[in-house]
Amino acid sequence: MPKLVSFPIACWLLLSTSNCNWAAEETTIVSPSGDHSIQFSLHDGVPHYSVAFRNVPILENSELSLVLDGGELGDRFVVESKQADSANGSWVPVVGSRASYPDSYNECVIQLRGGNQKALRLELTFRAYDEGVAFRYTIPPQEGIDELELKSEDTHFQFTDDHFVYWDDYPQARYSKLRISEMPGRSIRPLLVEAGSHFVAIAEAGSIGHYAPMMLNRSGKNQLVTRFRSGTVSASKSLTTPWRVIMVAEQPGTLVENHYLLQNLSPPSKLNDTSWIQPGKVWRSSLTTKGAKAIIDYAAANNYQYVHYDAGWYGPERDANSNPLTVIDSIDMQETIRYANEHGIGLICYINKIAMSRYDLDKTFQTYQQWGIRGVKMGFVDWTSQSDMEFLYAAIEKAAKYKLIVDIHDNFRLTGIERTYPHLLTVEGILGNEELPEKGNPPKNVLTTSYARMIAGAGDYTPCYLNGRVVSRSFQLALGVVFYSPLQYLHWYDQADRYPENRYPELEFWKEMPTTWDDSKVVHGSIGSYMTVARRKGDRWFVGTIVDEARSLDIPLDFLGPGEFAAKIYAEDPDDKKQVVIQSRQVTANSQLTATMSSGSGCAIMISPMPTSTK
Repeated sequence: MPKLVSFPIACWLLLSTSNCNWAAEETTIVSPSGDHSIQFSLHDGVPHYSVAFRNVPILENSELSLVLDGGELGDRFVVESKQADSANGSWVPVVGSRASYPDSYNECVIQLRGGNQKALRLELTFRAYDEGVAFRYTIPPQEGIDELELKSEDTHFQFTDDHFVYWDDYPQARYSKLRISEMPGRSIRPLLVEAGSHFVAIAEAGSIGHYAPMMLNRSGKNQLVTRFRSGTVSASKSLTTPWRVIMVAEQPGTLVENHYLLQNLSPPSKLNDTSWIQPGKVWRSSLTTKGAKAIIDYAAANNYQYVHYDAGWYGPERDANSNPLTVIDSIDMQETIRYANEHGIGLICYINKIAMSRYDLDKTFQTYQQWGIRGVKMGFVDWTSQSDMEFLYAAIEKAAKYKLIVDIHDNFRLTGIERTYPHLLTVEGILGNEELPEKGNPPKNVLTTSYARMIAGAGDYTPCYLNGRVVSRSFQLALGVVFYSPLQYLHWYDQADRYPENRYPELEFWKEMPTTWDDSKVVHGSIGSYMTVARRKGDRWFVGTIVDEARSLDIPLDFLGPGEFAAKIYAEDPDDKKQVVIQSRQVTANSQLTATMSSGSGCAIMISPMPTSTK
């Protein structure tokens, strides 16, 4: 099997003008708005890039390199050709945080050729969007290359100072705020950075179905470098990496609003028919038929769409002999599905990688479809290597074949692939309500997660309501808006028999709350301190505010359109933060509402147009 002699690929990225500047060894690409720019240059034949936001340097003189199996690094590149392109449009997601996503950019593809006799070729693609910049490597097909083995990707991010980062090394870890120089190990993506007066996110976008997930190592002064989580990457004939993304904004909430940039950088939907994909609210059942029926009754009466059987429904989840085509004695699967269908409720069932890899997955998913199961939640998902990603992507595609919606739990975060596979409605990769507030997930961490993690897109946070871990129920109500997830798993540790009719009138908020939206805005906030998110469906707005320390927040309503509106406010009871009081106000776009909250509490607001009076 012939090997390609290894060569360094150094790429220098900088945002620039709408057209490529054809200087011999320097090219700048600028976003349509002019805010972001990325510049490519060759330094002694080694590609580099720089990034600026509104003419303020963010990354400087950053080398890009790929390390291939086969020999010493040493080739130097010359620019062979450059090709400019641009796009100005938008697209409509099957499910989303907005009704449509803008998709406009300026692009330059730079073909490089090695300076020695082997004349190895490399393409670098740079894009500048109004939301950020991105680049990727392509090793095109060329004579003498049959197989490629990428030992390492050495993409550098050279910051201008020793900035603060919000570091985590595991998808369900607690965040730590520390300097780049203090990072104790590799960080997973996305990584949120405070760069002076700006906020920066480093992310990965596009398909990683045949690639290894990106990590970020500290490397040199004020510098980060990409690493594979584990192993190497192999390819036949040619290779294109995922996009490396740098998003910059003046407010951290803007980065959360712009999460769709990762989808813009991903392939369009592979599914011709998406009519069967239904988002919605989910309630996890006990592993009994009776428990599921009680939840189905509540779901049907309260505008929920799914009931869920979690780990254990086909046997002990860690037992390799638990067959995903069997059902434990306490569950009559066909009766549960019959009852759910009768009430217009779908059933989602857990399945982990042990069962997916040990048993024929085609047969398993085909059987689920025949039974009438509507979706699967994949657990024990590995995310470290190319082989892990190939297995996961194959499972996602197989679920689509049998019209099963997907929720991925444990160790995976989105890279925009929900555009390609719109039946993938949500993922975990988040430290959610499964962790007790007093132990590992206090409000301060929740308010870091709501920024740093949600840059990647949908997050399955699993809010609770009556469980003992709940400190403030108004906080829990607001989580359904703060954390975007087309599948909202609510009441995670609760059962329906604890909810007598009309006992908790404030749950009207969750009853009326959608899970996909026509518009979404982060109204204001500060990482680790507070956050207010407003989302619209049709002509109604839903607002969620959560805080760490006690405070009163003025919430401007300038996102409302013309006319008068009725605001229903679900606020913390000042005498008991586990209780919620409901208030009503008439408001307009010129109004503001004041939410007064104790530490670790929140406020939820539903705003509807006032009915037009008729004579």
